[in-house]
Amino acid sequence: MAEEELIRVPITMKLTYNYAAGHYFSKFLTSLKEERKIMGVKCPKCERVYLPPRPVCGNCFEKMDEWVEISDKGTVRAYTVVFQPFIDGRTGKPRPAPYGMALIQLDGADTTLNYYLEESDLKKLSIGTRVQAVWREELQGNMSDILYFRIIK
Repeated sequence: MAEEELIRVPITMKLTYNYAAGHYFSKFLTSLKEERKIMGVKCPKCERVYLPPRPVCGNCFEKMDEWVEISDKGTVRAYTVVFQPFIDGRTGKPRPAPYGMALIQLDGADTTLNYYLEESDLKKLSIGTRVQAVWREELQGNMSDILYFRIIK
């Protein structure tokens, strides 16, 4: 039996897709776009407020459906400055380096949000630094509606 020759056809494809964010994250994104509000959910048993929102409490496994507004101001709980550029999955474009990243506990939330910082100078960053969200002028209903967090006094 003779060996089969494979035929190779190079194709460049442009693929676009939509995905379901789920009920909780969809409500979160809708609140960003339509109300310029950050929303979390509160556990009815332990009263822990989660951001991003999720349907079940990670501590006591209770179903959560009480929505609460969370401030766009918060506190840096951990941070780093990244010096290696990479392709930003949100935009598909290279992220300029250096850039700051932080775990930010927004006022009113018990959990942290990992997000970009405006500041990238390690000498100006510390745990406990107060920050505030800088919003995109024209909201789109996705996480990049918050451009980054800026240091505030």
